[in-house]
Amino acid sequence: MTQTIISPRPTAESRQSESLQEIVTRNMRVAIALRGCAQKDLAAAMGITPASLSQKFVGKTLWNLVDIEKASGFFNVKPEALVAGHGFEPWTSGL
Repeated sequence: MTQTIISPRPTAESRQSESLQEIVTRNMRVAIALRGCAQKDLAAAMGITPASLSQKFVGKTLWNLVDIEKASGFFNVKPEALVAGHGFEPWTSGL
């Protein structure tokens, strides 16, 4: 099985002010786009409703470790790829 490292590059301005929740949301959106799937597919893989996933994407509910673990399995990436933001390079950080 091949793993893909997702490493989107946000703009310099957005990198400094992004919260971890915003980083995860951005990385999830990038992963969905790269895979060419729909949010409903990710929701099914995570065992939640599409409405619940939508709440996470708009920031009404928070991403948790179980979400990240299930999503990383769906996208076939390491969990750290979904939480990596500017200044954190999972492939060199020792994780």
